[in-house]
Amino acid sequence: MKTKFFFSIFLSLLISKQALCQVYSFSATIDGKPSNYFVRAYTAHKIIYISVDDLFRLVDAKITYDFEKLRMEISLPQGRVYLSAYNPFIFFIKNSGEKITFQMLQSCDYKYGEIFVPIKSFSEFFNQHTHIKSKIDEKNFLISLTIDKTPQQASLPKDITSTDTKKGEFLTQSVDTSKLKINNEKTVTSISNIYDLYDYLIEKKSNGYIFRIKSRKQVRSISKNYTAKTIYLRIPNCTIDLNKFNSQIENGLITSISAVQNKKDADLKIELSHTIDSHEIVAEKRTNDILLLLHVNPEILKKIKEERPEKVKAKKENSLNVIVIDAGHGGKDPGTIGYRGTKEKDVNLGIALKLGSLIKNSLKDIKVVYTRDKDDFVELYRRGQIANENDGKLFISIHCNATDERPGRKKGFEVYLLRPGKTEDAIRVAELENSVIKFEEGYEERYKHLSDENFILTAMSSTANVRHSEKFAEILNEKVNKTLPLKNNGVKQAGFFVLVGASMPSVLIESGYLNHPEDELFLRSNAGQQLIAETIFKAIVDYKNYYENLASK
Repeated sequence: MKTKFFFSIFLSLLISKQALCQVYSFSATIDGKPSNYFVRAYTAHKIIYISVDDLFRLVDAKITYDFEKLRMEISLPQGRVYLSAYNPFIFFIKNSGEKITFQMLQSCDYKYGEIFVPIKSFSEFFNQHTHIKSKIDEKNFLISLTIDKTPQQASLPKDITSTDTKKGEFLTQSVDTSKLKINNEKTVTSISNIYDLYDYLIEKKSNGYIFRIKSRKQVRSISKNYTAKTIYLRIPNCTIDLNKFNSQIENGLITSISAVQNKKDADLKIELSHTIDSHEIVAEKRTNDILLLLHVNPEILKKIKEERPEKVKAKKENSLNVIVIDAGHGGKDPGTIGYRGTKEKDVNLGIALKLGSLIKNSLKDIKVVYTRDKDDFVELYRRGQIANENDGKLFISIHCNATDERPGRKKGFEVYLLRPGKTEDAIRVAELENSVIKFEEGYEERYKHLSDENFILTAMSSTANVRHSEKFAEILNEKVNKTLPLKNNGVKQAGFFVLVGASMPSVLIESGYLNHPEDELFLRSNAGQQLIAETIFKAIVDYKNYYENLASK
């Protein structure tokens, strides 16, 4: 008994030390003075990675995230620095126009919704190219920063109109939103409440549209101009959230918004798809909001209404906008039971909810649909129906594996595609997962048509679905090799009933073997489930780029 106890403790320590990523912190000094902030870090393969957000909070630099591309922009007095997750290159565009490309020894990583960088390579880049000089004391977990007191001030790029305009004059050139900056002002990381103009809303009315600018303070006078389906606004003595107000829009009339901080004033450029009859500015009495009223001819409104479904349909069809996450088993069906009593249904749901949370927080344009989000029993055929009813573009079914041995010798992560199993092991896995139908009433009649021949016809019914399923499985397999401490058993194929009903690219994941002691310890832990969810999420990000690039050709 003692031997088993100490063996389980040893395995737990081994996994927590080697397999799971443990976050710790560096303290920091700035110009020799201790900072109140800490910089989170973790070690992987003896390489220390630090949080970019935490590092630049120390020096009050502005950071802008593109969560769809997992890319970030850091605004410094000398220019703009760009980093991307899973990419070793740093791109630095100076105010002078000079472009510097620096290759780190390791790639950036993406964890906990943030980008982390290898500390030594990153420090080397900044010591060479910026006003920030750093020293790293790994032994004492200390980052020492020295800031150049007279850095080159940021300036508006030459291709953006000068701010020295008289009242009534406006930006007349196309604004390159990647080059917009706030001049001579200290900015911080994406804190919306520091801006006077912090958000906008577009409201459709029977005779036109209202473009509502959310303002924290009362604005008394606004300059405006309208020409060639473009409206220019100058809002005096206001700061504006450039990250919010520089965007492409698909609401029908307004197609894009561009913004620039013009010393103390905010300049807005609003582009329209059609001409309008008239426009006016109104200050809403009960709030500080600024209302731009756009009066549109009824014939134009009718035309916009007719055009919009086609635009929305095209965009919807060409984007990975709905992902269906299926947590296997549930309710009266516990799934397989682990060596220590872990229930598969609980592990599956834990991974599914963590994966859904990552997608919702980082990929705002993707709708997440769960076949179950609590401990419910959902029939296999119903899971596919849920996916189809929600126009799913990718179906991910999450499970855990097991053999009859106690404890088991077989372990590892596997990805399955829908096809008749070629090996005895694949057939065994399919039979295990398909056995859930015994919990359903009338299952004999419902599933009697699912022969091997029908599996072949179902799997081949859409060549595109097959190709996309294979591509996602391939990407996920690569991420597992790079990220997970579990053994990777690769991509396999078998006849799973749950995948038959989903008319979209789909995979079934066996995240590990619950009857194997090491796998079970990992799968039942929150940290293990989180790491699996992050691995699947990374695959989704890459697959999304592949899918949408292919669809746009």
